[in-house]
Amino acid sequence: MIDFEWYRSFISIYKHQSVSAAARARFLTQPAMSQHLAALEAEVGEVLFIRAPRKMIPTDKGKELYARIVPLIENLETMTLEITHAASPTILAPIIRLGSAGEYFTKRALSRVHDLEVRFSVQFGITSALIESLQNDQLDLAIATQKLHLPGIEYTKIEEETFVIVVPFDAEVNVGEHSVEEWLNEQRWISYGLELPIIRRIWKEHFQKRPKIRPYHVMSDLRTILEAIEYGMGMSILPTYLIQESLQQQKVKVIFPDLTFTNELYAAYKIEQKQNPIYQHIIKGLKQT
Repeated sequence: MIDFEWYRSFISIYKHQSVSAAARARFLTQPAMSQHLAALEAEVGEVLFIRAPRKMIPTDKGKELYARIVPLIENLETMTLEITHAASPTILAPIIRLGSAGEYFTKRALSRVHDLEVRFSVQFGITSALIESLQNDQLDLAIATQKLHLPGIEYTKIEEETFVIVVPFDAEVNVGEHSVEEWLNEQRWISYGLELPIIRRIWKEHFQKRPKIRPYHVMSDLRTILEAIEYGMGMSILPTYLIQESLQQQKVKVIFPDLTFTNELYAAYKIEQKQNPIYQHIIKGLKQT
């Protein structure tokens, strides 16, 4: 008789393309994972993977089996989680370890998830660090500003953020005989990093080149950059969701409104948690407009 755990191990190996990575994801030893696969292959009567260096390649039989059992296994796990949650209303809400950029969580995400029946343990950081924590099981979900194509990680788009050029409200903008690019190159810029990680996007999309500027100030927090602009310390490029209150209070203003770019934001999670109803509940909340 086939053990249900054999199927789960087979699915994990299929998704991770590695016995060792699948074992880590399932909190099993590598020998145990290999035993599950060998037992399933013996029961099926055919080889399910070709063992290549550093990679497990599914055979036609392996592909067929995966296509047939994945919907059944995922539906069964989802139903079990939903029944458990519904049958235990008095149990404390689950704790979800969520990673995000601090400014996005504070100014955008928090308003969308504050009323969910979930307890959050929030970690702030840049996308690369958050995805690494997700891979190492230190986070359950991460809000990512880009897709890093790593084994075992899947992404669901949440929304698009729009970035604009922001200056102090009383700043004078007089391009004169200069081109817009020349004028921008001469200004005092506040950057998120020395390599101009956000400023470069404007130049790439609108001028098809790298900017010829050196940042006057470097501040690795968009909220701090906004306050610096309010104090007249320079100009920068910020997401529109962050500056609404400052615009209304006439502390800053947007210049050259045609010079913008959009960036996609994603919820990132382990592939095996794709059908987790709690994760889907949070992602649905994050997608609210």
